[in-house]
Amino acid sequence: MSDKATRTRSQLIRSAATVFAEHGYSRAKLSTIAMDAGVSRGALYFHFPSKDALADAVEAAAAEQFGRVTSGGRESGAQGLAWAVQMFAALYRRDVTFRAGVLLSCEKDRKPTVNVIQQWEEYVRDAVALAERRYPFARSVTAGHTANAVVAMTVGLAYLWQEGEQWLAESTVTGVWNLLPPSVGRME
Repeated sequence: MSDKATRTRSQLIRSAATVFAEHGYSRAKLSTIAMDAGVSRGALYFHFPSKDALADAVEAAAAEQFGRVTSGGRESGAQGLAWAVQMFAALYRRDVTFRAGVLLSCEKDRKPTVNVIQQWEEYVRDAVALAERRYPFARSVTAGHTANAVVAMTVGLAYLWQEGEQWLAESTVTGVWNLLPPSVGRME
């Protein structure tokens, strides 16, 4: 692919992410995405044969960013998970492609080829299971319930962020995190 084609494709993905994040998948219009990217509809169709293919590309880009958040030599288990939750929130706040990928994963109108929420859930389950092996939870708290709480917390706060940026403020994320069982770890 030529440099120009690569730039056009990247711009289309970024423009699509902006439109998907603002309007949702079903209300997003390809004409709006092409116009926002500064390309013709023909150029859009050259790179992406359908809205679904474009959404898949946005989710793939978000999944790539997700991989950078959840890998990278950070401590594993509770401390790594606490760090990853803050990074998830920070990336969601600042990067429209990641935000759109998360929102597209929640869309009921389509079956994503890459599901960022599903990847997040798998990462959280593994991190919580590791934390539980190192420091067993109280009998009334299971690793599965804790993982569900972490996923619900992060995805819920991300969704609420659309109503007001305070929902993903570092202090809000820390405060909600600290409601989890002490064995999961504390954020300062």
